Formats: sequence, structure tokens, C-alpha cells
Amino acid sequence: MGWTEVVIDTEALRNNARLVRERVSGRLYAVVKSNAYGHGLEVCSRIFLEEGIDALAVFSPKEAVPLRKSGVDAEILLLGGFLPGEERMVFDLNLVPVVGDWWMLEALEREGELRGRSVVVHVNVDTGMGRLGFVPECWDRLKRRLSSLRYVRCEGVMSHFPVADEEGEDNRAFTLRQVESFKEAVSLFSDLGVSVFHISNSAGVFFYPEAAFGGARVGIALYGGLEVEGLRQAMSVRTKLLSTKTVPEGWSISYGRTYVAPSEKRVGVIPCGYATGYLRSLSNRAEVLINGKRCRVLGRVCMDLTVVDLDGVEASEGDWVYLLGGEGEGAVSVFECARWMGTITYEVFCLFSMGASSVIYT
Repeated sequence: MGWTEVVIDTEALRNNARLVRERVSGRLYAVVKSNAYGHGLEVCSRIFLEEGIDALAVFSPKEAVPLRKSGVDAEILLLGGFLPGEERMVFDLNLVPVVGDWWMLEALEREGELRGRSVVVHVNVDTGMGRLGFVPECWDRLKRRLSSLRYVRCEGVMSHFPVADEEGEDNRAFTLRQVESFKEAVSLFSDLGVSVFHISNSAGVFFYPEAAFGGARVGIALYGGLEVEGLRQAMSVRTKLLSTKTVPEGWSISYGRTYVAPSEKRVGVIPCGYATGYLRSLSNRAEVLINGKRCRVLGRVCMDLTVVDLDGVEASEGDWVYLLGGEGEGAVSVFECARWMGTITYEVFCLFSMGASSVIYT
């Protein structure tokens, strides 16, 4: 996998967890799916629980296995529910699935009857996400079915925001309509013994106080990927300078000759590329940090190699090159990198972590 390292600042994780905890008075779920957005499932889970977060949320039963094996006995919410046949894992690992389809309820009821014990679930009501969950036309029927089940106990009702983190009056109006729709769900399902209602994600917690219904699921804010004062980016990504040389005026750089040196230029080669998550879209756009100085990417990013501009920078082979993070004013923010890539901070974290050869915690 090359020489790219991910460095995780554990104090930044703790800082973010404390800041979120201060804003959520009800039940708080730390979303640690997809290897904690690339930050490390088990380490992040332990830190968040130590900082007073109540429970964890993963995507699938398989993601919960290493947590249970490592001794985590906290509630684990399955945001994606489960696949047919995985209801056995739900019972075996004492998990709380989010149910968004009728077949899940029936599968859990059958498994509960076989075992002679019940399972706790949260149901997902679709207020506008259009993904998983029961649309409003099904809510009355859903309530009746939940009331009739013997081995399935609904202790939570949730929904999800698609545009709470996006600017614009249309997005704000849509999110507020979702809040009103969720209020209807709260009113309808309250007499089922539901203990927690939650629709807020990270953006909901920080931007929509009217969405506080006694619970929240927070992910990206815990890792510093939401632009809010006080949150700190926990991930840095670094590699080492592999080679340096001087090219003459008119010399082209990398595939496609998309960059031609306007004058004699000193360049460096770093051992990372799209195979390690440093996307081709960063070509001729991104900047890296070397010895406190910003250096621009020159030409197209390759599979395993990228060329950077070393003019005016004191650097030699083996020096650290920060693709993300670093120290001082020149540190590369995840927000910058997301803009260069044409994507979101979530994807930046996940891509870089998947391509790393090692992860270091500080």
C-alpha cells in the first residue's frame, strides 16, 4: 500500500465528543460506521464512551462483531438494519436494529418466538430522505403491527435529514418540514412505550435546535468534518518525499501533459495517488504541506505517484509531506481537500484511511 500514514489526534476526538455532549441533553449515539469514518472503530468507540456518549451506531451486524469481541457492552444501533438470515446475529450479539421494512419485523418476530425472548428495535420513519424507512402513509399500519408483536419491542423511532448541512432557504424549509412531520410521528408512536425519538444528525444538533426530540445520532462532527467553531479535525495524512529534481523550461509533467513548466522548476515526487485515495480530481488543484510550506500538485495524479512544486521550499528526500492536516497555519483542512476533490468531508476521510499503509494514534 505504499508509504502513506494516517495520524489520528485522540485529544481532538475527545474535544469534539465533549462539545457534542454539551449540546445534546438526551440519548446520544456516536456514529462509528465505516471504521469510524476511517478513524478506527474500536479506538474511537472507546474514546466516545469514555467521554459520556451513551451508545454507538454502526451500519451492519458485521461491524458490531469486533466491538462485542473487544468487550464493548454498550447499546449498538444498526443503522442499516440487517440482511435476511442475519436476525440470528442481532439476537446473539444483543444488537438494536433500525427496522425500515416489513420483512425485518416479521423475521425478528419469528426468531424471537424460536428463542422465547424479545428483541428491542428502533423503527425508521421516512420524513423526506427517500431511502430506508416507512413513508407516512404506512405509519398507522406500522403502529398496529408493532402493537401486535410479541417478541419485538419498539423503544426508538428515528428519521434522517438529507439537507440539514446544506445552505439555502429551500434546504432550510425542507428540513423544517421534516421536523414538523417527525412531530406527527412522535405524537402517533408515543403510547407504544418508545423511550427515544431521534432525527438530528451532526448538522441537526448544531444548526436546528428545534429538531431536539430527546436523542441524536452524531457522526461527522465527532471527527471534525463539520465547519463549526470549536470542533477540531482529528485526521492527518502524511507520506514522505520520494524524489526531487529540476526540470527545464517547457518540460511537461505527468500523463496528458496537462502541466508544462513555464520556467526551470524544482519538483518533487510523492508516493501516493488514486490507488491510495488521493484522487485524480486533485490534479493541478490540490496543495500539500512540506516543512511548513504549501506546495501545489503539478500535472495529473497517477495511480501511485504525484508530482508537487518545490520552488522556494527547502525539502529533501524523506521529508514529511502532509496531504491532510499538518501543523501551523499551512495545515491542509479537510474542507479544502473536499472542495478540491469535488466531494464532501466524509468521503475524504474514508478514502484516505482506506489507502493508508498504517494508522497512528497520538
